[in-house]
Amino acid sequence: MIPSFAAWPSWMTFAIIVILIGPIWRLILGSRGRASWNSNRALHGRGAERQIQTELESRDQVIEDLQRRLTEMESRLDFTERLLAERSNEQKEPTTLGG
Repeated sequence: MIPSFAAWPSWMTFAIIVILIGPIWRLILGSRGRASWNSNRALHGRGAERQIQTELESRDQVIEDLQRRLTEMESRLDFTERLLAERSNEQKEPTTLGG
């Protein structure tokens, strides 16, 4: 009689099946396996690079436009503050009529 600790464990069968799945799929798929996946990935990577570059250029233009508009708004705000300061100074100063 064979002792129970010498029996083939069921988890080992599962582990061997999992280990063999990779090579079996490579045999089944052939050239459609990893090599073609990597080449497709490289081609998509180049297209994605171009797309990202155009999006970055577009965002750079938007940022430059926003910076220009912000600068213009700052100058308008400064001008408005100066006008308000002049008006408040004119109202505070007493005007003498007929001097």
